[in-house]
Amino acid sequence: MDIRKHSKDRKKPVMRKRLKIAVFIAGFVCIALMVFRYFGFVSKTVYEESVSHLTEVFHQSDNMLRELTEKNLTYLHMWGENLQNTSSEDEIRDYIKKAQEDTGFLEFFFLSADGNYKMPTGETGYLGLQENIEEEIRQGNDVIANASVPGKSQLLVFATPKAHGTYQGFEYDAIAIAYENSDIVDVLDISAFDGNAQSFVVHPNGRVVVDHSSETWGNVYNFFGVLREHSDMSEKEVNELSEKFKAGHTDAMLLDLDGRNYYLVYEKSDIQDWMFLGLVQADIVNASMNSLQRSTILLVSVVVFCIAAFLISFIIQKGRTNLRKKDTEILYRDELFQKLSMNVDDVFLMLDAKTYQADYVSPNAEKLLGITAEQIRKDICVLGKLDPENSRDSEKNYLEEIQVHEQKEWDFEYIHLKTGEKRWFHNIAMCSEVNGKKKYILVMSDRTDDWKMNQALSEAVRAAETANKAKSTFLSNMSHDIRTPMNAIIGFTTLAVSNIDDQKRVRDYLGKILSSSNHLLSLINDILDMSRIESGKIHLEETEVSLSDVLHDLKTIISGQIHAKQLELYMDAMDVTNEDVYCDKTRLNQVLLNLLSNAVKFTPAGGTVSVRLKQLPGTAKGSALYEIRVKDNGIGMSQEFVKKIFSPFERERTSTVSRTQGTGLGMAITKNIVDMMGGTIEVQTAQGKGTEFIVRLPFRIQPEQHRIEKIAELEGLKALVVDDDFNTCDSVTKMLVRVGMRSEWTLSGREAVLRARQSMELGDAFHAYIIDWRLPDMNGIEVTRQIRSLGDDTPIIILTAYDWSDIEAEAKAAGVTAFCAKPLFMSDIRETLMTAIGQSQAGAEDSILPEAGSDFRGRCILLVEDNELNSEIAVEILNEYGFLVDTAKNGAEAVEKVKNSTPGNYDLVLMDVQMPVMNGYEATKEIRALDNPALAGITILAMTANAFDEDRKKALECGMDGFLSKPIVIEELISTLHDNLLG
Repeated sequence: MDIRKHSKDRKKPVMRKRLKIAVFIAGFVCIALMVFRYFGFVSKTVYEESVSHLTEVFHQSDNMLRELTEKNLTYLHMWGENLQNTSSEDEIRDYIKKAQEDTGFLEFFFLSADGNYKMPTGETGYLGLQENIEEEIRQGNDVIANASVPGKSQLLVFATPKAHGTYQGFEYDAIAIAYENSDIVDVLDISAFDGNAQSFVVHPNGRVVVDHSSETWGNVYNFFGVLREHSDMSEKEVNELSEKFKAGHTDAMLLDLDGRNYYLVYEKSDIQDWMFLGLVQADIVNASMNSLQRSTILLVSVVVFCIAAFLISFIIQKGRTNLRKKDTEILYRDELFQKLSMNVDDVFLMLDAKTYQADYVSPNAEKLLGITAEQIRKDICVLGKLDPENSRDSEKNYLEEIQVHEQKEWDFEYIHLKTGEKRWFHNIAMCSEVNGKKKYILVMSDRTDDWKMNQALSEAVRAAETANKAKSTFLSNMSHDIRTPMNAIIGFTTLAVSNIDDQKRVRDYLGKILSSSNHLLSLINDILDMSRIESGKIHLEETEVSLSDVLHDLKTIISGQIHAKQLELYMDAMDVTNEDVYCDKTRLNQVLLNLLSNAVKFTPAGGTVSVRLKQLPGTAKGSALYEIRVKDNGIGMSQEFVKKIFSPFERERTSTVSRTQGTGLGMAITKNIVDMMGGTIEVQTAQGKGTEFIVRLPFRIQPEQHRIEKIAELEGLKALVVDDDFNTCDSVTKMLVRVGMRSEWTLSGREAVLRARQSMELGDAFHAYIIDWRLPDMNGIEVTRQIRSLGDDTPIIILTAYDWSDIEAEAKAAGVTAFCAKPLFMSDIRETLMTAIGQSQAGAEDSILPEAGSDFRGRCILLVEDNELNSEIAVEILNEYGFLVDTAKNGAEAVEKVKNSTPGNYDLVLMDVQMPVMNGYEATKEIRALDNPALAGITILAMTANAFDEDRKKALECGMDGFLSKPIVIEELISTLHDNLLG
């Protein structure tokens, strides 16, 4: 009995254990069945949702293909009609080229029904179409087919027989355009799967029309071939699918290709008998079902949790051990996270979705934000300033719009609350739900270093762009400015050759050529000044300047353009009592030439351009303000363009201006120069009425030259000024008073004759007449004739803004004493009056060459120059000053001549630098190394077109004694020779 009882007691724990195991196994089996059924449901749902999604995506691609087809056929019909109405082959080619630019097709064909073609360029060939299109074209049907052309990839051709005719002798039955497969693929691009979707357009027999397979299986020519080679489908299944294609079915299926599951979606296309296929890996499609998968994971987690709870009662002791172990691991992880967060530039916060209190704040918040974790926990409103949209309303909650599993990102500027330093942060806010509770996770990343680096890079790029733009601006402007004096040089040279026997005219032309040449040289010197180009800065160099010379030279330079465009140029000076000033003459010329050139450029033939100079009171002692108005009656400008006229590269876009050449830099440069001179520039304009630029510049006045302005012979005598412009009469009258005369004026030529008669009758006759050439009632020559008819032999001066050479003979015959050119300054009127009364000093005849000041006869120079024209010019100039000149064509010849000479044969060597055989630097070194000290020490001057500072330094370093730049400035040449030979 005891034994049996003991046996029963021993079996009870075993039975309980077995019962527990059986219950555990039964529960596990039930759970497994539930999970299996659930996964079956999930798989079915995923498949249905995926197929639905794919069908919609590829249906959209099919629609895009259909729209492309309809659009191209519509274009072909339209082009066909237009080509039928165009007979010129040039017009046809231009039309097709424009159509290609607008629509982007690859090739255009004039196509015969048998497949031969001719392209607009004249290229011919055979279009290997994969369809028999001859019958379709004969029947007048549009055709879409694949084609191949030798040397090109497979093409998709759209053809229409709506146009037929002959092009370059080729009779065509249709016109066609072609696209490469890649062009069609771009239209069918499926971005829903990040470019992983593959699509095909095929015939029912599987032959591929368009291949968008990303070259997974190479160039696919037949889709069924891919299935046979890469799938596990039987031949029967492939044939069944082919029958569905022929029947035009729309369906989907899951198949295996190369060991991977793919969704295949197909539908009948509206284009011919084509089928549209879509192929995407199942894994990629199913990735879009993350929410369902997460739900599945959550469910499994719940099940596992239940199983774990069941097992906890069974192995409670082991659970406690594991729990303690996990607590230790959590502590380690917390400690690790704390350490890591102190060494990163990211602040982490977790907020309760209901109370918005901070459940967690990473310990580096104070370091990065200047806010302690305790401050954030107490007052969550302090975070309101981190949101750029709600920074003015810190009470507004900017997280409430974020839904579960959504994320919001933004960048913002932030002022560190302790250091006051500006920082740049990138915020990421996420919403998560755990056990039914919503939490917000906020990650604030400090991007200050990245932002500063990007700013530095941007500033470096801007600096480089500014430097390049400065070079382009300067050089482009110089190109424009150089052509203006060159035009005057070429024009007056032509006139001088045409009037070679008229010594007076030739001398006048040569003087104008010299004036334009000097201006051109000053511009070239600016171009060679590399320091200005590199820095983008222009420095003003003030010198003594005569405003009279500036305006007269300006008139000479621009006159060629004025005559070429058949314009009238009017120049005038008003109230200019101080014509000698200090300023940068080159920059002043540049401003005036820019304004005048634009006035000429935008004024049509027959128009008028005027320049008026007026002196205004200065704001500082010893200076005056000069106002220059450049006015035209040309096309004018819109008020919108006036606002940006002084911006670089800006030109008004009108049908008139677009035909005018220009860089759009002139006005920007003009404004910069005026600003540097301390002046102002403004513009008054109206479209169709013309433009007037008003420039006001302050100049220092040169000290008085103590020149006696009054003319003793004319003091107290009376003069009459005749001009139809009141301002001119007023200005000239004031200047006559300054020379000591009594002055009257009139605006009419007839009244001038009447006054002359009355003054003679009253015994107070005029002793000088200054008459404008072009008067409204009669010209100045006719006024002169009528005054002379009264028996009056008083000096008569014709005042004109135009070239008087053509009327000079007639004017002299009528009794004109002298001419005076506008604009009229005090020096001009005084010199003219002195000439008119025969009191001008008889100086030596004008000479182009400056005076030497020394006698160079008997001095011998060795000229080393490889250019024959330059050599001839230099020899002629040096001979004019009495030098004896020997020449050498290169450095080696020069060394031999010096070496074989005796001391004193050559007084000086003018050495070019760039020469064949031996350059000037090497030749100088060879001469300096001669054994005879007298020959080795001969004076050597560099004379070269290399005018940079480094060239000057190099010349001196190799042993030269001086440096002269080309083109030769005669004053500088003679001065240098004087200093080296007689100094």
